[in-house]
Amino acid sequence: MRSSIKMQTVHICTIVVLYLAAYLICRHIFDVRGILPIYTPGWTGRHFLWFAAVISTLPAFFGWVKFPYITFAGFVSGNVAGELLGGFQSDIPPRYLHHGWLICIVIFLLSCAVGAYIEHRFKYRTKT
Repeated sequence: MRSSIKMQTVHICTIVVLYLAAYLICRHIFDVRGILPIYTPGWTGRHFLWFAAVISTLPAFFGWVKFPYITFAGFVSGNVAGELLGGFQSDIPPRYLHHGWLICIVIFLLSCAVGAYIEHRFKYRTKT
């Protein structure tokens, strides 16, 4: 039992460090006042990252091992996809908005559903 608590603590600490690194990168490198100002990572660093971190980290306290990593990958891939696809033709009139934030949130929510499904299947398969 002790080793499972120790492994659970390692997983929680790892995911917290990953989200802290994502925060520092989003806010100090990709923010509007950062080194390389990019819209989607800057916006998610200001408005969405902490919600994603809490949603990803809380299930790790209850023994979900795969869910936090899947949702973190969803957060990162949502940032990348949001930046690549969110500003499609935003530089031509009539100046459409950049929808990278919406793409990032949708991909993160999809990764939550996938993570919960995989976690459920993993627990079900180990019990039978």
